[in-house]
Amino acid sequence: MGLFGSSSTRKNPLRSYATDAGKRITVFPNTRIRARKHIVIGVWIAAQVGYFIQSYYVLSTTPVLATFRLVLGPGLMIARAAANIINLNCALILLTVCKNILSLLRATFLGRLIPFDENIDMHILIAYGIIFWSVVHSLAHFYNFYAVELFLTADVVTAEYLNLLSGPGLTGQIISVVLFLMGTSAMEATRRKQFEIFWFLHHLFIVFFGGILMHGAFCLIKGDTGDICRGGPLFWKFWIGGAVLYIAERIGREIRARSRTYISKAVQHPSRVVEVQIMKPSCKPKAGQYISICCPEISPYQWHPFTLTSSPDEKFISVHINAVGDWTKEFATRLGCRFDEKGGKNVELESQTTSLPYLLVDGPYGTISEDVFDYEVGVLVGGGIGVTPFASILKTIWYRSKQENNLNRLKKVYFIWVCRDKEAFEWFQDLLLTIEEDIAEGFLEIRTYFTGKIPANDAKRMMLLDREASNDLVTGLRSRTFFGRPNFDLIFKEFGLVHPKTDVGVFFCGPKPLGDGLHKACNTQTNASETGTKFYFGTEHF
Repeated sequence: MGLFGSSSTRKNPLRSYATDAGKRITVFPNTRIRARKHIVIGVWIAAQVGYFIQSYYVLSTTPVLATFRLVLGPGLMIARAAANIINLNCALILLTVCKNILSLLRATFLGRLIPFDENIDMHILIAYGIIFWSVVHSLAHFYNFYAVELFLTADVVTAEYLNLLSGPGLTGQIISVVLFLMGTSAMEATRRKQFEIFWFLHHLFIVFFGGILMHGAFCLIKGDTGDICRGGPLFWKFWIGGAVLYIAERIGREIRARSRTYISKAVQHPSRVVEVQIMKPSCKPKAGQYISICCPEISPYQWHPFTLTSSPDEKFISVHINAVGDWTKEFATRLGCRFDEKGGKNVELESQTTSLPYLLVDGPYGTISEDVFDYEVGVLVGGGIGVTPFASILKTIWYRSKQENNLNRLKKVYFIWVCRDKEAFEWFQDLLLTIEEDIAEGFLEIRTYFTGKIPANDAKRMMLLDREASNDLVTGLRSRTFFGRPNFDLIFKEFGLVHPKTDVGVFFCGPKPLGDGLHKACNTQTNASETGTKFYFGTEHF
């Protein structure tokens, strides 16, 4: 086991303990960053509840709907109020995927108030809201249709006809089926294993919005006097603003993606990873950002996000791609990768294919990792291939270290890489060796954790050789490799002692279980006192 190997986890994240001076310090979860997200969610929920109550009240008191209220009772108000909430959520959901607009807003003062990096989580939450209110709306109308059948008798109209064959009923059924397909294909298990299914079915949003536009145009609820259609359908009035912004966003992406782009080099790395270096003069990235890539030869419609591993100071942009999915495997093969033949070596592929594929590159887009330079102490934690955004940051630190006073507030960086595949450490071995050699001692501390299994004979041999070796046998660095999972509670307790009265930015990219443990440790080890260390957790979202 390494110095900070596994130990029992703490059960109580809220605790107090005595200092040497006898003063009690309360340690509580790091909630300042999460609070912004919770406030936004709270405002969103409050807006829905308030709008539902207001809509219900207006519908229950307006004189022109007296006849419908007599026949349908509360079903009328519930169905229409729920429809208004669906309209509101449909107006918001497109804004959460306008990546260019969000990146611009993130760079303003609003970035300190609104967690724009959580846009995907908010997109999912709003989608759940649409599903919930759609169920409420549908159940209320099922009740309404049977109430109409009882009032008019089945000889005039049946509930089945209203549900399935009438204009509102038929469009409602289509919308429900489309919403079901979009929702189920977006579940994490499906999205990760069958991305193509998710991608194509999610673009049924065009049918979904088109169906809603038609759904309210049949004037099902008519008033007794005056404007019998109550002003006509309302959906387009909510939706048009977000739709215009989204369409403009998509057009802008297409134009930008088609600016001059070509692959200058491809390198096959161990553990089924391929490095792609791309020349795109119009792309001006920052450290820690990501791009979206489309390879028309494979699929002209699929875009996949990848974090940049290059520095803004380099003339090219680069990504490291783990060939584990259908698209990534096919793309790696098209580049000339032969993992079965040379999986343990770094092999340049630029001369092994007559023509490298044409790419479309969209971006760059901002991420939470950009904020590392806003803290005095930064902790970069990567799990497996999740190390890629930090390669960009480490390169940028190396370049900036050669320029005086160009690291903003940043005075200390801890780089923690957790990996189960020993060969994976070769991905950025040259980079780590260079920065370990060139960057001033004490500024950067590298900690690598190997969690894979080692045969008994190899373990004995490594123990014997390690005593005399000047460099680590696993990574080749001066910094030693720890064996086993990192105990983040102990690590952050150490950081708290070394960096009192300091705000520490903790940035993570990698598997969710590892991130959950890291986030919990940030909460547990945050000290609320004036002399305490506060850990601010951020994770990459795509």
